[in-house]
Amino acid sequence: MKRVFVLVSLLLPGLMTGCASDKDLQAVRADAQALERQSSERQQTVESRLQNVSERVTQFEKSQAETRRDLARTAATLDELRTQLQRLQGDIQETQHRVQRGTPRGEGISATKLTDFETRLGELEKQLPSRKSATPQKPEQEPVLS
Repeated sequence: MKRVFVLVSLLLPGLMTGCASDKDLQAVRADAQALERQSSERQQTVESRLQNVSERVTQFEKSQAETRRDLARTAATLDELRTQLQRLQGDIQETQHRVQRGTPRGEGISATKLTDFETRLGELEKQLPSRKSATPQKPEQEPVLS
């Protein structure tokens, strides 16, 4: 039984190659080569697209980093302006309180200080972003007697 199996396994490949014609083998080889070329072309296309996408992602990341830096600078500037605005508002309120109390040094000096504070406040408001929602409202002031 083993001898028959060995004999059949040796003869079978020889018989199979004898069944296929040279034209069929050449057609199969030509098809295989065509598929290889197509595969190579597609691989190159995919690699090219991948490189393009990679470059675009890199550009986007750089742009995003620049935007974050700009946003951080803007936020820092806005915080600084808010702090200065709060100081000025405090100075104005203090001056108004002194005027109301009638400090002995005279109202002319207080009115001058108040005018100076209002000028500085106006300059700070100009530096703030132009959006009305971001600009804090100026507190209502009582009329100053000169």
